[in-house]
Amino acid sequence: MKISIAQANEYGRRVLMAQGVPEDIARDVAEHLVESDRVGYTSHGLSILTNYRRVLGEGLAQADGRPELLNDRGAMLAYDGHNGLGQYIGKVVIEKAIERTQEHGQCILTLRRSHHLGRMGHYGEMVAAKGLILLAFTNVINRAPTVAPFGGARACLTTNPLCFAGPLPGGRPPFIVDMATSSIAVNKARVLAAKGEQAPPGSLIDAQGNPTTDPGALFTDPPGALLPFGGHKGYAMGLVAELLAGVLSGGGTIQPEHPRNGVATNNMFALLLDPQVDFNTDWRSMEVGAFIDYLHACPPQPGVDGVQYPGEYEARNRELNAESLEFAPPIWEGLKKLAADLGVPEALP
Repeated sequence: MKISIAQANEYGRRVLMAQGVPEDIARDVAEHLVESDRVGYTSHGLSILTNYRRVLGEGLAQADGRPELLNDRGAMLAYDGHNGLGQYIGKVVIEKAIERTQEHGQCILTLRRSHHLGRMGHYGEMVAAKGLILLAFTNVINRAPTVAPFGGARACLTTNPLCFAGPLPGGRPPFIVDMATSSIAVNKARVLAAKGEQAPPGSLIDAQGNPTTDPGALFTDPPGALLPFGGHKGYAMGLVAELLAGVLSGGGTIQPEHPRNGVATNNMFALLLDPQVDFNTDWRSMEVGAFIDYLHACPPQPGVDGVQYPGEYEARNRELNAESLEFAPPIWEGLKKLAADLGVPEALP
């Protein structure tokens, strides 16, 4: 089923407001989710609202939660998200960090106790649009672990995403790296399972620790686990994210003394920089442009259209989905049922 971008945003806004979410928060969350669908990340799009209904209904996320500034040292900001909806919380704190970076040339930002922040690349795009650079580390607490440590047979960690973003010269789409330190994201596995598709080899183990390509293995009782990307290297990067985000924010790590109430709670450590680059004349800009041209000139492997840099995938999908979104039947039926259950069936055509 296909609907317009405006209809998709209105659907998300109305479904959230039907659960007591204030209009301004609902609008920001809906826009974030729809943009995730637009750029090709269905796992972080409107389909996730079904799970948000559960956590809002159980009081595990606060419908009206807003960020509180805990510490302000000019170029250092620390926030508590009070378990508010992360797409709104993240937008507010990143906007504040952008302002400080424009003032001081850099900003260190920490955030603790936010509900699921969503697609981290969204914040990277916000920062890059202002000509700035973002490096962000996020950990996930208050839910059961989903990622096995390197060599481990059961989950002890979470997906702990990394995000790097910055502008590129010559009108190119921004450079956006947004990746889980697990082989795939939990929500990606959920989408694959809903579609009856297989997970990539080497991305999962079952509850006995054996390799599997069945994404449903992650949702059995007892559950299987995701594996770190790149073996011990991805595992090490996941630990870096866990410690930077969990400890420096004050939000805590996944270690078992902390509650695990079944809701994704994010802590974040981020660094924003003003590269002070004149994109018309600066040598650094010309060097970046020449490097990207060099990558694009690389002959592609058989069956590959061409070499891309991180960020082009999102830009091309955004262009393809400029006016509308198309949802697979299982996701569409889930969206319709959610709207009907919440008493807003007219939110979808």
